[in-house]
Amino acid sequence: MLRVDNVRDEAALEAVRDALDRLDVDYRFAHAEPDEDRFPQTAYFYVPDAAADAVEDAMRDLSEEHGFDAETL
Repeated sequence: MLRVDNVRDEAALEAVRDALDRLDVDYRFAHAEPDEDRFPQTAYFYVPDAAADAVEDAMRDLSEEHGFDAETL
């Protein structure tokens, strides 16, 4: 599972999705806290365990750009 904390707006959330698409990772949005309509939020995605290292590398770059904290759990 990928946890992305401090997602400030829809553009940042879309940047996460775009990065996962570029990696050709078979992901699925799980849920968001506090909810899917409010920002900032923490978003959770199911990602394959085999892709965890590649996902973490991609999220590291995005985290610097968008100011969020991401990690695979």
